[in-house]
Amino acid sequence: MSAPALSTWISSPAPPLGGTAAVPGDAAIAARALVLAALAVGESRVTGAPIGQEPLVRVLRTLGAHLEPMGAGAWRVHGVGVGGLRQAPGLLDVGADGLAFALLAGLLATQGGETFLTTSHPAAAFLKTALPPLSRMGAAFIPAGDGLGGIHPPLLVRGTARPVPVDHRPLAPVGCEVKSALLVAALNVAGRTTVVEETPTADHTERLLRQFGAAVTARHQPDGAWAVSVDGQRELQPARVAVPGDVSLAGAALVAATLRPGPGIALPHVGVNEHRIALFPVLRDMGVRDMGAGPTAANQPAGEGEPVADLRLHPPAHPLRGVEVAAASLTAGELALVAVAASCARGTTVLRGLPPRLARTVPPLVAALGACGVTASAGMDVLTITGDGRPPQGGAAVEVDADVAPAFLALGTAATQPIAVRASLGPAAASLLNALGAAITQA
Repeated sequence: MSAPALSTWISSPAPPLGGTAAVPGDAAIAARALVLAALAVGESRVTGAPIGQEPLVRVLRTLGAHLEPMGAGAWRVHGVGVGGLRQAPGLLDVGADGLAFALLAGLLATQGGETFLTTSHPAAAFLKTALPPLSRMGAAFIPAGDGLGGIHPPLLVRGTARPVPVDHRPLAPVGCEVKSALLVAALNVAGRTTVVEETPTADHTERLLRQFGAAVTARHQPDGAWAVSVDGQRELQPARVAVPGDVSLAGAALVAATLRPGPGIALPHVGVNEHRIALFPVLRDMGVRDMGAGPTAANQPAGEGEPVADLRLHPPAHPLRGVEVAAASLTAGELALVAVAASCARGTTVLRGLPPRLARTVPPLVAALGACGVTASAGMDVLTITGDGRPPQGGAAVEVDADVAPAFLALGTAATQPIAVRASLGPAAASLLNALGAAITQA
């Protein structure tokens, strides 16, 4: 298994950000839409997809679907029907797309035949949590091992021609990739498959399944848990999916614009899924009052795709203030963005209740903040950042995960000295920030 390719981005001090910029499409939604379009009967169209979908497209073509580029992130897709993927020789490689790997592992589990599947994205956690319930559907898996008890791709998937439905309730919270793998696997299973979550995760898969005509239900359990069910072996109908702007990338631009007084920014057509906007109330608590969302297709019912809004932000004339943050619902990217905002705030920001899934993120985040001159420390489930109301010095080279990297690109726009960010990161975040006046270059 090769490691994801690393690149270095230099984020230099720049005037306060301002203007209007288009946010690149949400890759997580685009990948799901392309996979489901490949299973629909008829012609679907996916527009607004970001660059970087080519490895998934190649794999879907190998499996029998017809995907034709239409320019500017648009794809015309002729699907093969649920259960209609053909067996593929050789190794199917989705590159660094961990979500595509998860979706394909689910799909192939409930089709007969053997397939080798791989990704350069770290996938050990997904394999450990997703393979047991997928195996209960009747599939068998042989992952690669490191000789020390760890597992990783490539993964041999021995799909079953007679899959059975399952009810799966994880013993501990898992990422939405596991839920998504089980829900797409359920499409080719006679009967109802149910996934129960203690805390609901992003529902992009459920929304898109409904848009393609799948039988999906979601409901609260008596104990308050959230259950999502799919009734399988029903054909999907073709759909037209307009992929919204990636709210995670938008978050980096919003935070960068708050670090100093400036003219403000506007970001049209951004996805505002309720499970992906935990950053917004934190920024408001820190003193960003002039922040809103226009009503472009916002707050649609779940059966009509993703909620979308035009975002705008005008930074306050005074520094942000330190606040107390309940961190249980934050993603790794949101955690980093809150930390960067806190580094320029006046006072101490305390993030409490960090969930176990962020345990791997916190130590390197604290180290990178410290290298940039930020006072930060972490305890068992607490992260503390103290600022004096001014941007930190910067002047450091940091190596961080891809979902954390945009936060440090944002910090570099306001820091006293440039910040070099090394990560397996594409150009989307830098391009968006540069469109608003940042000075970010690739080394």
